[in-house]
Amino acid sequence: MPDINSKVKRIGLRVALLWGIVGLIILLPVTVWAGGHTVKVQPPNGVDDTANIQGALDACVAYGPGCTVQLAAGTYLTKQLVAYNFQGTLKGMGNNRTTIEALYPLSVNMDLLLNNECMPNNTTCLWASLIIFVDGDIHVSDVNLMELAPPGTATTGILFPGSGVNTDLVDVLRFMGRHATNVWLDRIAIEGLPDDSSTSVGFNVIQGVSYAGELPRSPTDYDYYFLSGTFTVRNSSFTTMGWCLELDGFLKDNLVTIGGSRSTGNVFKNAYAGIDTETAQNSSSEISYNSAEGILNSMDVEPYHFSWTPSKPSRYFIHDNQFTPTGLYADGIFIYDDPANHWIDAIVYNNTIEPQDTLYDGIGIYNTKGSAIWNNTITGSGADAIGLWGSTFSVATKNNVSDFTLDPTYGLAQIYLDPATSYDLVVCSNFTDTVLDQGTKNKVVGCTAGEAIAPTTSAARPTLPRRMPPLR
Repeated sequence: MPDINSKVKRIGLRVALLWGIVGLIILLPVTVWAGGHTVKVQPPNGVDDTANIQGALDACVAYGPGCTVQLAAGTYLTKQLVAYNFQGTLKGMGNNRTTIEALYPLSVNMDLLLNNECMPNNTTCLWASLIIFVDGDIHVSDVNLMELAPPGTATTGILFPGSGVNTDLVDVLRFMGRHATNVWLDRIAIEGLPDDSSTSVGFNVIQGVSYAGELPRSPTDYDYYFLSGTFTVRNSSFTTMGWCLELDGFLKDNLVTIGGSRSTGNVFKNAYAGIDTETAQNSSSEISYNSAEGILNSMDVEPYHFSWTPSKPSRYFIHDNQFTPTGLYADGIFIYDDPANHWIDAIVYNNTIEPQDTLYDGIGIYNTKGSAIWNNTITGSGADAIGLWGSTFSVATKNNVSDFTLDPTYGLAQIYLDPATSYDLVVCSNFTDTVLDQGTKNKVVGCTAGEAIAPTTSAARPTLPRRMPPLR
């Protein structure tokens, strides 16, 4: 029989060892136990916190993956911040507790007119962007970012060829890269102000967040690195700026999620466009469960202002959003494809759209092939609830447009197919819905008039700018 005293001693030794380990765990910082680092930024100093925040970002870059820059509560005042290959989290204490505010005017020394697109830094190449991340796996969360500069004072100005000097902050957050760059934005709030100065687009912030293939490889115009990776925005809000979310430049192999679920949707208010997505190659975007206003469009998918040709199309799932276009000639959803080189596969469903007598479309589809538009509810008033312009083999079915009112001077029909459409199918959810079909070999089912009303001339459309002025 084993010695009972020896057995008790062994048990006692194990218990003592276990408690020793537990004590060590308690004494160690949580981030060290988790295998990461936390770099805490000292509380705001009320004058200029640029050096403190930049130092923390640089420290996290040196630590590598899993590092967190932890901001304190309060309002940080900062000039431009730039981080290369940041693989961690920039985190506040909550967007109602931690604020990053741009000092103004921000000095800008990148000159587009002189083809001086340079790699951004904090000294010799200051962009008109508050925070720039180049490459990395970047998570920004729980922080409020604000531009409160009075009219004409956000920056010292950048010369846009053909547009003159612009003093707006071009971006609050900008993400670029030569390698795969992954971005997650959670619980952030970005806010600008109206700007009625002659050097502004109308807001002191042009873009709230930009995920852009615009990192220069050389000073040559449009010699950019393609940007690939993931871009996710959840539980965030944007107000009073030009374009809230901007995905543009040379984009390929991207996975984009804006919203994504009932509990992670975003809010976009008082902007030219809530969500602006532009030419992308071999990418997939889900835009869902968001609420967006838009003076020009609530959201759009359109070509980048400098034309390039994707070799593979991209798919867009746009569903379960609430869109409210507010400006004259604004669309709720505006999708514009290249008729010579189709790059948009669009599936648009379960959205609620209420144009405010905008004289344009609730949903405007231009030049696409094989678009699917179904089960959307469009109320309010305008030229048409759904407009198909130059589309082919597209389907618009079971959309609720019965409560959409045509503008008395410019209304076309609740569903309109222009003369350039062909082989499109429209199936109405109510036999009283009106359709004006001017196209070729389209099929209209279950609607008033259908193909019986087909004027020989196309309805006129105003030609208006739909996006921000090009930077070049």
